Amino acid sequence: MYQAAARNTKQKAAIEHIVLSACDHPTAETICLRAREDLPNISLGTVYRVLGNLVVNGVIREIAVPGAPSRFDKTTGFHAHFICTECGELTDIDLGNAGFLAKAREACPDVQVEEAEVILKGLCNHCKGVKL
Repeated sequence: MYQAAARNTKQKAAIEHIVLSACDHPTAETICLRAREDLPNISLGTVYRVLGNLVVNGVIREIAVPGAPSRFDKTTGFHAHFICTECGELTDIDLGNAGFLAKAREACPDVQVEEAEVILKGLCNHCKGVKL
């Protein structure tokens, strides 16, 4: 589904650049703070509107994190995410698109599987070392 482009292209361009250059899956609040370095008057509401538009248009991907703010990802192709339950670090995990979706389709033959989202949870290497 296509949504109209955001009105303020300078703000939209800044937000899009921040997400597409980020390697840390930032939240909307983090994106807003980064945008304010160049655009001090940008509002969190504007950031949310632009992010929503970018998600709907397939430019970025929203990752819903249970019990925490959504994170935004520049990688829109299928991949899983690992979330550390201790520190909240979120990293990409490549499960192989074709094989995973083929198995999902086999497991659910009566429905049309178009997309999958996999979130793995546990302790990252740093937190695992602290817990030992």
